[in-house]
Amino acid sequence: MEAIREKFTIEISDNGMVILSGQEKSLYFSAGEALMLLDILKNEESNLRKMADEASPIPIRIQV
Repeated sequence: MEAIREKFTIEISDNGMVILSGQEKSLYFSAGEALMLLDILKNEESNLRKMADEASPIPIRIQV
C-alpha cells in the first residue's frame, strides 16, 4: 500500500488563509475571500464527494 503524502497545507492567520503546496506555490485569501471559498465548497460538497468516490479505488471518508 502506498503511503499517503501531504499535497498541501492550509494555514489560518489573523490576516486570512494561505494554502501551501509541496511545490512551493501558494494561494493567499483574505478572511472574506476564504469565507466565500468555504461557501462555494459547502454548496458543491455532494458533487465533490460523488466525484471523489468515483475516482478513488479505495473509499476514504474524511470527517471534519
